[in-house]
Amino acid sequence: MTTLIWVLVALSAIIMIYLVVGSVAALTLTKIGDHPQYDQNPGRYGVEYESVQFKARGEPLQIAGWYLPNPDAERVMILVHGRNASKQNAISGNLSALAAELHKAGMGVLMIDLRGHGESEGKRYTFGAQERRDVLGAVDFLLGQGFAPGRIGALGISLGGAAVIGAAAEEPAMGVVVVESTFADINALIEPNWKVESGLPMFFLPGVFLMWRVLIGFDLRNVKPVEELARVLPRPILILHSRQDKMVDCSQAQELKDAVPEARLVLFEDCDHAELFRDQPEAYLEAMIPFLKEHWNG
Repeated sequence: MTTLIWVLVALSAIIMIYLVVGSVAALTLTKIGDHPQYDQNPGRYGVEYESVQFKARGEPLQIAGWYLPNPDAERVMILVHGRNASKQNAISGNLSALAAELHKAGMGVLMIDLRGHGESEGKRYTFGAQERRDVLGAVDFLLGQGFAPGRIGALGISLGGAAVIGAAAEEPAMGVVVVESTFADINALIEPNWKVESGLPMFFLPGVFLMWRVLIGFDLRNVKPVEELARVLPRPILILHSRQDKMVDCSQAQELKDAVPEARLVLFEDCDHAELFRDQPEAYLEAMIPFLKEHWNG
């Protein structure tokens, strides 16, 4: 009997340690890292802009943005940065320069800070699972500015792309989707990079998945933009990716394309992850702006 008690005590201790480690890892890995703010804004490129705030759809979180109104524009693009970046942070390339180019092409632009990034409220990220509500809040803001359903598009970079796909799958008012360096299935990134990112053996990964659900409110294993992309159809979809992306392998872009053959896939050479516009601005604009003008008929 004494032996059985000690076995039960030992098992309880092991389970407790396992869950504590899982909790710490879950909270650590969803904590948003430092992302210094750079002196970049659309005004440096000759475009007037307004600082705006709106709520994430269905949540009290305040989302910050820069709105670039264009008096002649019937269409508007939402620009959504990646993880540990912001609307003015160079990690996602120079978004202000890109916004200015889109403005020059005749569109309005709304650059947003995802939750916990830049000037927005929040402390954690969820790989796009909840960030979609930030994008949907941006859609609500733009509908309030008078843009018609179908004439609101979005460009999402990396994590931002997952958020954009999720938002467009839910919201028919979004008329076009462009994603850059975006994963098809988060599981394809987590398992190969688990030891490097967490410093823990694979043994702890199921416990971390469990504690993500308990503490943060979502099941990370279900973050699969590839399973939502078809719901964006028949709206146009453009997928941009670097063949040499070391963070999100190019095969992830091909998986998105295979899931929705109607989407256009453009592959870039010799670009870093989420830095296609920084590394090849002319090719980037040549891939995107004609696509928007030709296919965005909302």
